[in-house]
Amino acid sequence: MPRRREPRPAPALELKTTRLAGIQIILNSAEHAALVTHISTLFAATPDFFGGEAAVFECGRLPADAPAPDWAWLAQELKSRGLNPFAVQNASAELAAAAKKAGLLVLNDAAPAPVVAAEPEPAPEPVSEPAPEHVAPAAAPARIIDKPLRSGQRVYAAGGDIVVLAAVNPGAEVIADGSIHVYAPLKGRALAGARGDTSARIFTTHLEAELVSIAGVYRTFESAPDADVTKKPAQIRLADASQIVIEPL
Repeated sequence: MPRRREPRPAPALELKTTRLAGIQIILNSAEHAALVTHISTLFAATPDFFGGEAAVFECGRLPADAPAPDWAWLAQELKSRGLNPFAVQNASAELAAAAKKAGLLVLNDAAPAPVVAAEPEPAPEPVSEPAPEHVAPAAAPARIIDKPLRSGQRVYAAGGDIVVLAAVNPGAEVIADGSIHVYAPLKGRALAGARGDTSARIFTTHLEAELVSIAGVYRTFESAPDADVTKKPAQIRLADASQIVIEPL
C-alpha cells in the first residue's frame, strides 16, 4: 500500500504583488497656514469618517521648486482625523528626501530604465484571416435598495450603479463603482466611481448630503450647499477630473 503523503504546512509568510487601494491626498499647496485652514474646514463635518484608511500624498500639482511641507506634522494631523498616510508619489527630489526623513515611503523613487529601440524586422507576409468577433463585457446589473438606510449602514454596488428608492439617513453610506441614483432624501454619504471612474455621477431628488465623492475626489458639507440645490433635485459630477460640481437637475 502506498504511503499517504502528508500535506505541507502553509508557510508563515508569503509575498505577492498587489495594487494598493486607499485615499489619494492631492496637495495643491505646501504652505503650512493654507494646509491648517483647509484641513480644519474639510474634516469639520465628518471628523471620524475614514476610520484609519490608508492614504498617499499626491505631489504632482506642486510647483517644481515648492518647499517641502512639514511632512511629520501633516501625516500626524491627518492620522488624528482618521486617515493613515504612508507614502508620497510624483514628488520632486527635495520633497521626496524630506518625506523619507519623516518616515514616509516614496513610491516613484526609481526612474524607469530607458527604452532602446531595436532594428525593425521585416514584416511577414499578411495572412488573410477573419477578424475575431468583439464581445463587449457584460455590465453588472444595477443594485436596487428599496428600504431606508440607517446610520452606520453601508451598501456597495460592485461593477455597476446603485439605485436607492428610500432615504439615505445621516451616517449611512452608499458606494458604487458606477453612478449613484437616490430617488429620496440623500442625507448621508455617497461615493460614486469607487474604482476610479471619473465619468460616474450622483443623482438625488433631495440633496442634504454629509459627504459626496466621485472617483476619490471628496467634498464635505460643513455648511449647506447653494440654495438652488439644497433639499432639491441635483446631480454631482467631476469637472477636469479634480473638481466636484453640484448643479440642479
